[in-house]
Amino acid sequence: MKNQRKIRPNLTNHDVIEILERQLKEAEKRIVQRTIMAMLAALFALGLFIFVFVSSHESTIKNYAAEAMRKAFETERAIHIIDEAAGTNFLERSKQ
Repeated sequence: MKNQRKIRPNLTNHDVIEILERQLKEAEKRIVQRTIMAMLAALFALGLFIFVFVSSHESTIKNYAAEAMRKAFETERAIHIIDEAAGTNFLERSKQ
């Protein structure tokens, strides 16, 4: 406890109130600082979790994208084969 002035041996009610108010202000300041630090730590932990989660699932996402592109190319090739076999030239007419 930091005292701004010497405490007299015969404390009055006013002196006690001043001491308590100072202690309350110091305690409130410590609580606010700890709360802010806890919120910042939680925010950092959340960001770290999101980063790790995305990093660990990156290969899965790439695999899904590659498979979707492969299926799209296969579908386009099958449509060309069907179009040529049927002789309808549907794809050429749809481009015009």
